[in-house]
Amino acid sequence: MTRKKSPAGPPYRPQVGELVKDVTTDRNVVYMDTRGGLAYVRPVGGGVEWTVDPLRIQPLPGEPMLVVHIVPAKSRGGLGVGNEGAA
Repeated sequence: MTRKKSPAGPPYRPQVGELVKDVTTDRNVVYMDTRGGLAYVRPVGGGVEWTVDPLRIQPLPGEPMLVVHIVPAKSRGGLGVGNEGAA
């Protein structure tokens, strides 16, 4: 009779924004969060998130790398500071 191997320890838990490997798709992706038992990841250049089993996420070799995206502020309709209520 063959026994199932038990996991060696808890699953790898990356930092938010860390570049990791999604072994399901064999892609390097950005880790976003884990909720409801699923890990949320997205493409490195941005795009739509998808879910993956947290056990299918692996660290990349070497030091952890964080991916930072700078998002410009939304337009405020042309009103500048101090122009509130101007007619």
